[in-house]
Amino acid sequence: MQEAILNLFPFKFYLIWTDSGKLIKLQFEFNFDINSKIISISSSKVLNWIKNFYHAFLDYWNFKENYVKVPHQIAVTEFQAAILNELKLLKIGEVITYKKLAEKIGFNKAYRAVGKVLSKNPLPLIYPCHRVIGTKGLTGYSQGLLIKQFLLYRELNYKFFDKMSKR
Repeated sequence: MQEAILNLFPFKFYLIWTDSGKLIKLQFEFNFDINSKIISISSSKVLNWIKNFYHAFLDYWNFKENYVKVPHQIAVTEFQAAILNELKLLKIGEVITYKKLAEKIGFNKAYRAVGKVLSKNPLPLIYPCHRVIGTKGLTGYSQGLLIKQFLLYRELNYKFFDKMSKR
């Protein structure tokens, strides 16, 4: 496995790849250092992978893509794959409830199981689970509820202003 810590304002990313360059773990937290930089790497082998992640993140951040598109690998069950793949269909600014997501994959009463799967999502932003909320509002997020609020606020405002500009 290969690792890197990368600062891209407003986040610090912790990234782990397979030796063949497939991202298998992505964690992030707020970091208000405005200078983009590589904080640490396990070997020079990851430099191109960091470059790919950087460009994919910028495409997502600048609303060109609905999620971060990088080569990745994830070991999941068929049920987990159905949930995660459904997330990739959500557009920027789209929000869905755990219940509605469970219904979309054909497991009408499995909304708690959906929540459990999303709480263990190893690749948030690739599988954008921040767009899933409870029927009564915001619920947890593996990267922290404040980050979930921030991402949703950002995306929902973009969607609103994008619609307004097309009038």
